Amino acid sequence: MNFLYPVMLEAESSLFSADQMGGYAATILITIINVAVAYFIIKKAVFKKIMKVIETREEQIKASLDDAEKSKQEAAENAAQSKAAIDEARKQANEILEEAKRDAASQSDLTRKKAETEANEMLSRASEDVVRMKKVALEEMKDEISDLSVAVAGRIIGDIVDHDKLKTLANRHTEEILEEEVDKLGE
Repeated sequence: MNFLYPVMLEAESSLFSADQMGGYAATILITIINVAVAYFIIKKAVFKKIMKVIETREEQIKASLDDAEKSKQEAAENAAQSKAAIDEARKQANEILEEAKRDAASQSDLTRKKAETEANEMLSRASEDVVRMKKVALEEMKDEISDLSVAVAGRIIGDIVDHDKLKTLANRHTEEILEEEVDKLGE
């Protein structure tokens, strides 16, 4: 059984052997030197450029944030101005509406007063026309009554009193009665 395992033992023991350890040490030393050289090369060549890019990007971000803050403030100011303008426009619209209502009310009052004045004038003219027409009718009636009175008196009295005198008396009496009636109408 041992004859199979010696190969394995030899391989295991060879991992930690002195020549292997020397090889490991050399590899570690070369790796450390390579890492150090790579670090210094990267630090000198790449880090400066990367740091410049990072600083530039940082400045751009700060500038963008400042611009965003300014834009936010401007937007807030514009919103406040817009609100104030809208409030002012509403106030002016309300004032215009109130003025229009007042104008409409005064126009309505003027129209109503004008209509009342015209109606009163028409009633006044109509009353005057009625009185005038009554006077005309009374004048016509006076003439007819006078003629009728003269005719009746002429038949009753006959030829004792002169026809013209009878007509004068009848006209005077009729005028007195009609004047009293006209005075009653005028009141």
